[in-house]
Formats: sequence, structure tokens, C-alpha cells
Amino acid sequence: MRGRSVRKAERAGGGSEALRLTRCAGTWLAEPPDAAEQERIAEASRRLQQQRAIASEFYQDMDAASAFCITLFREADFAPLHFSDELVEQMIARVGEPPVVESGEEHLFSDYLRRAVLSVASPNTRRLLAAQLRRYLPHYVEAQRWKEAVAIDYNAFRTSLGTEVSPFLAQMALAGLADYYEAHEEQG
Repeated sequence: MRGRSVRKAERAGGGSEALRLTRCAGTWLAEPPDAAEQERIAEASRRLQQQRAIASEFYQDMDAASAFCITLFREADFAPLHFSDELVEQMIARVGEPPVVESGEEHLFSDYLRRAVLSVASPNTRRLLAAQLRRYLPHYVEAQRWKEAVAIDYNAFRTSLGTEVSPFLAQMALAGLADYYEAHEEQG
């Protein structure tokens, strides 16, 4: 076989790659979705497509949409998807420690976070994280939390196919960094 070998991540989420990249150990996200869960995700996606008016409103102001997404992904429900220590250590090895910034210099940290995420956001990593995020979709659709469902679907799409840092990736990296430093301060 010629060329470089590409390791395929589980496309539906869960499994050893999810355990390696996120903090999902001991949660429902640690196991790959079974056929019933995959059908629930597909059905939630179909139902969400019927919410075009809500999606249209969401997409009208992308700054507001991004802010909404960041707030959504700060919720404790998404903690299992925070970047693992291994992924955080890779970011630090590739772009260095995060800068300590003063008021008015927040852009320096934002630039650091963007570079750090892009340094570890390979296509396989993106696909796995997006698949894990899509597993949340049925819960939000069943609760008719349509704006949140649109945000999840949008971020899963941007994460899996994009080359930029989606609000989901930014928040999972930021929370992963916080988890990492908190754990290492306690050990030190």
C-alpha cells in the first residue's frame, strides 16, 4: 500500500477514539451508538429539517448565533465532550502554553485558542467530535428546544466539514484547558 495510512475514527461516535479525545469515560457517550440510537438521531434530523423558520432566524445574525452556541456549549450537559488531557497536551506541545492576558487583550487569547484548536483538529478528530455532538440532537428535538437543536446541527456540520474553529470546538477546547489546569494545580 502506498501513501500514508489514515486511521478511521468511529463514524458514529463513542468507542476508543472518543475516550482518547474527550472526557466521556463513564458516560453514555463512551459507547458507540447502537442501531436504535442511530435511528433516533436520523429521525431527529428529519424533524429538525421541518423547522426552517427557526433555522432561518438563527442564521440571520451569525454573531448572535455564535454567542448563543458558546452559551449552549457551556452547559454541564456537554462536559463529556470537553477536550481530554491528551488533546490539551498536544495543543500545548504544538503552540505553547496559553497566554495570560489583561483586560483589552482578549484577542491574544482568542488567537491562541484558534491556533491551538487548528493544530489538533484533524479531519478524523473533527468527524468524531461532530458525531458525538449529533448524539445530543434527539434530546433537544424531543424537548422541542428547536433553537438549541439548530445550533447543535449547525455546529456538528461546521465541525465535521469545516476548516475553521466552530463555536463548539472553541468551547470544548477552552473547557478542556480549564479542566486540565485545574487537575494539574490540584496535583501540584
